[in-house]
Amino acid sequence: MSSSGRAFFGRESELAAVFDVVGRVPAAGLVTVVVSGEPGIGKSSLLAETCRRLRDQGCAVAAAESDDVSRRIPYAAVATALRSVPVADDVRAALDALDLTSTPDATWFGRSCELVARVLTGLTAERPAALVLDDLDHVDDDSLAMLAVVLRRVTAAPLVLITAARTHHHNPGVGELLDRLERHAEVVRVELAPLSGGDVARIVETVLGTPVDDGLAHEVHQRADGNPFFAVEIARSLRELDLVAVDGNRAHLTVSPSAIRLTRREAVLRRVAPLDRDTRAVARAVSIFRRVRLDQIGLLARVSSLPEDTVVDAFDGLLRAHIVVRDDDRGYRFSHALVGEALYQEIGPAQRRHLHSLISARLMDDRERGLAVDEMELAWHLAESAPPGDLRAIRVMARAAAANRTGAPETAAALCARALELLPVAAPERAGLLASQCRALAHASRPAAAIAPGLAALDVLPPGPDRSRCAVVVLTSLFLVGRMAEALSLADAELATGDAPAALHAQRALLLVFTGRHAEALAAADRIEAMPFTSAAEGVVVFDRLAVITSMLFRHDKTVEYANRSLRSAAGQPILELQALAVGASTGALAGLVHDATWRLRRAEELRERTGGHAFRGELEMTRVALDWFGGAWDACLERVGRAAAELESRQELMMLDGLRAIELEVRTWRGELDVAARLAALAPPTSPNMSRLHALALAGYLAARGDAEGARTTLVEAVDEDGMTAYSCVLLGRLVELDLAHGRVEEARQTVKRLCGVAADRVAPWTVTTVRRVTGLAERDGDVLREAVREAEAGGLVFEKARAQLALGVVDRDAVPELLDAYALFQRLGAHGLRRQAGGRLRELGAKVPRARAKAPGVLTEAEENVARLVQQGMRNRDIAAALHYSPRTIEVYLSRIYAKLHVSSRLELARALDARA
Repeated sequence: MSSSGRAFFGRESELAAVFDVVGRVPAAGLVTVVVSGEPGIGKSSLLAETCRRLRDQGCAVAAAESDDVSRRIPYAAVATALRSVPVADDVRAALDALDLTSTPDATWFGRSCELVARVLTGLTAERPAALVLDDLDHVDDDSLAMLAVVLRRVTAAPLVLITAARTHHHNPGVGELLDRLERHAEVVRVELAPLSGGDVARIVETVLGTPVDDGLAHEVHQRADGNPFFAVEIARSLRELDLVAVDGNRAHLTVSPSAIRLTRREAVLRRVAPLDRDTRAVARAVSIFRRVRLDQIGLLARVSSLPEDTVVDAFDGLLRAHIVVRDDDRGYRFSHALVGEALYQEIGPAQRRHLHSLISARLMDDRERGLAVDEMELAWHLAESAPPGDLRAIRVMARAAAANRTGAPETAAALCARALELLPVAAPERAGLLASQCRALAHASRPAAAIAPGLAALDVLPPGPDRSRCAVVVLTSLFLVGRMAEALSLADAELATGDAPAALHAQRALLLVFTGRHAEALAAADRIEAMPFTSAAEGVVVFDRLAVITSMLFRHDKTVEYANRSLRSAAGQPILELQALAVGASTGALAGLVHDATWRLRRAEELRERTGGHAFRGELEMTRVALDWFGGAWDACLERVGRAAAELESRQELMMLDGLRAIELEVRTWRGELDVAARLAALAPPTSPNMSRLHALALAGYLAARGDAEGARTTLVEAVDEDGMTAYSCVLLGRLVELDLAHGRVEEARQTVKRLCGVAADRVAPWTVTTVRRVTGLAERDGDVLREAVREAEAGGLVFEKARAQLALGVVDRDAVPELLDAYALFQRLGAHGLRRQAGGRLRELGAKVPRARAKAPGVLTEAEENVARLVQQGMRNRDIAAALHYSPRTIEVYLSRIYAKLHVSSRLELARALDARA
C-alpha cells in the first residue's frame, strides 16, 4: 500500500486505537478494524502509516487498494493482497487458482479458499500478521464472498484485518462481510472525524513551508471542513493564486476571505490547472483508464489524440507533479481517488463514452490479432461505451458473464444486466441472457432478484432443457420469497407445455402442500418417486422436495429416507452434496429432528469449508437457529437471529426470515422479554402455511403471557384445520391443552387431548411424541406418561422440552424432586424465569430446598453491556442507543437479551429499577 507522501498529522489517537487492537491479536486471534469516514478524511493515510509501522515491527502485511476498475474484476482485491507478500509456492498456487482464464469446476471456490487461507496462516507462522484492505466499499463482490469464507477459517490465527470504507457507501456486500465476521471475531470500528484547527494549521504550514497566522489557518480549516486532503489542495490553490504572502516569517491572506471563490472541488481541479494543455489532456485520458500500464502508452496517445512522444513527456510530468503515482506491478494510478473522480466528472458524458469506445475498439483489434486481452477490462469499457444494439459488445459481455457465472456470480449478473440494456427487445439472444442472469442471481443467493429475469426468459424460451432448468430456478426463487400462488400457477403452465422433467413435478407437489392441497401432494409424491432423472442434480432436487413434502405432512420416517436419497443422488459432487445436506438439515431442524439435522449440518459445514460458494446460507442459518432453540442454547440462538435476519431480509428470503422471527418470539416470550416480543408480535404474520403455524404457536404463547388467554386460544384454534394435517398441528393442539388447563377448562383440555392423540397416532417425530405425552400426562395426572415424555425428549435432543416435561412431572408426582431440580437449573440457565419460578414454587410446596440464584454483583455485566444498560436507564430508545454506540439496532436487542437474563428482569422499566438499586 502506497502512502500519499504527506506528513501524518492529527490521527495519533486513531492510530493508537488501531495498534491497541493489533496488540490483542496474539491472544484473541482474528480481530477486525474498520476505519470509516468521508472521502479525503485520511483513511488511506492512516492505513499507509499503519502498514509502515507494522512492517517496521517485522510483521507480515498483505495489502490491497480497490477502485472502480478493480471492482469489476473478480477476486481482484484478494489477488492484489497476495501479490503484496513475498512470492512463495503457496502464494503462487493461490494466484494461479484466482486466474479465471478457464471455466472453474464445482470445487474451484473451495480449493481457492483453502489456498488463500493457507497463505494467510503461513504469514502468521512466526509473528502476528495483517491483511489491510483500503477502500473496502470498492472491493469486488466476489472477493468479499471469498473473504467471508477464508477469514472464518483463520479465526484462531494471530491476524488483524484492517479495512477502510467511506461512511456512506452503497455496497451491501461490505455489511454482509462484517456481519459474518462479528459472529466469530471481534470487530472494532474507528470513525475518523474532521481534524482540529491546530492539525489543519500544521498541514497548511507543511504545504506552504512556513508558519501561518490564525486567520489563514482558520479559513483553510473552514473551507476544508477539517478534511486533510482538501486542506492540502486549498492551501496549494491559495498559494498558486497569489492569495498568500509571508510577512515576518508568517504566512497570511492578502485579500478578505469573502473575496475568495474556492470550493473543495475547485481546489482539486486546480491540482491539474497549472499543467499545460497536453498534460491535462493526458490526465483526463488516464481518468478513463483509472489505472494504466506503460505498455498502454500507445493506446493512451490514441485516446488523448496526441503524438506518442508528447504523451510520454506529459505522463512523466504527471508523475513529477505527484498527480499519478506508481501502483506496484499493476501500473500507475492517481495519487488520490478524488483527483481521478474530479477529472472524470470534468469530462462530459458524451466525451467519456467516446473515450471508452476508443479503448474498447483498440482492445477488440488486439484480440482479433491474437494478442492477449483482459476479457473483463474489455467488457467494462464496452459496458461504458457501446451503443444500443451493438451485438459484438453484447456478445463479449455475455461471454464474460458465462465465464464468471460459477466463480463470480455477482459480476456475471451485472454483466448480463448491462448487456440486456443494450440488446434490442426482439433480439434472439435476449432469452439466453435473461436465463443466465437468473441463474447467476440464484447462485448468489438472491432469489428475489432472480425472479424477474427468469420470468422474462420463460416468456421467450422454447420448450427444452434450457427452459426446464430456468423454470426450476424461477419456481424455487418464488417459493423462497413466499409467492406460492404465483409459483403454482407457473408450475401448472409449465407442465401443460409437454413432457416436463421430474424436478418440475416435484416443485409443483411441494407447492400443493404449501397451498393446502395435501391429498394431491401425497399422490403426486408417489408418482414422482418412480420417474426417471436426467441428471444427478435433478435427483437431488426431486428428493429434496419430497423430503420437505413428507415433513409438512408428518411422515418423518419418509422425510429422513428422502433426505438420504437426495444425498446419495449427489454422486459425490460437492455442490450437490451441499445442497442435499443443507435442505435436509433445515427440513429436519424445523421438524424437531435434532440428531438428524445436527449431523447433516456438521457435514454441510465441513463441505462448505472445502467448496465455499454463496448458496444455501439461509437454510444453514435456519438450521443453526432451530437447533440452538431446541438445544437450549438460547443466547447463541438470539445472536444468530440478530445477525441472519438482516441478510435474509435484504435477499428477500422471506420464508426463512419468518421462521427466525417466530423462533425469536417464542424464546423472548419464555424469557419474559415482553417489550421486545411485542415488536415481533406486531409484525405482519407469515403467508406460508408452515411458518404461519410456527408463528401462531409463538404468538399464542406471547398473548397468554400478556394475559390475553382468549386471544391466545383463538389463535391456536384458527391455526389447526379439521383433519389436523396442517404444519405443527400437534404442538399447536398441545399448547391449547396447556392453556385450557391453566385456566380451569379441564374438560375442554381432555377433549383436545383425545383429538390430539387421534391426529398423532402414526407420527414419530420426537417433538410430536414428547408434546403428546406431556399434555396427556398433565390432563390425566399420569406420572408414568410424563416420565415417558421426559425420556422421549432426552432421546430426541430436545433440551428445553425435556425440562418442561420434568416440570409437568413435578406438578403431578411428589417424588419427582430430582427432575424438578434439573428443570429449575435449566430454566435458570436459559433465562426462562417464569418457568424457573414455577419450578421453585413447586419445590417449596414439596418441602425441598430451592437452589439459590447467584447474586448479581456489580460488574456482572461486560463493559459493552453496562454501556447499553445505562443508556436504557436514561430512557433512550434502541435506535438512539445504536447510533450513540455505533451498533446496529439488532445488536442492541441482542445485548438487551443478555442483560435481561443476567439481571433477571423482563422489561426496560425493571432494568432501570435494577440499575437504580445497584447504584
